[in-house]
Amino acid sequence: MKYLINFQVEVINKSGKINKLRSTFTLMENEIEGILENDFETVRNWFIEYYHKNDPNKFINATLINEDDTVNLKIGRITNSISGKYKTF
Repeated sequence: MKYLINFQVEVINKSGKINKLRSTFTLMENEIEGILENDFETVRNWFIEYYHKNDPNKFINATLINEDDTVNLKIGRITNSISGKYKTF
């Protein structure tokens, strides 16, 4: 089972300007052992935690983010690439 996670990182600078950075992350079966197939809520929660534990450059071009910016992570869709089942958030 392999999941494709479409997400966006919303960067809000001091002046209120919003920059939306969109990306996709591939999640392999061995990375989420013990999670039931097509349990999209659990996959979503796993990814959010994983994102916050890692360097943003692993997911997006973090040079566009300044120290004073507010950053929000939004999951758009998670797709099981084998079965084609998905959930939109």
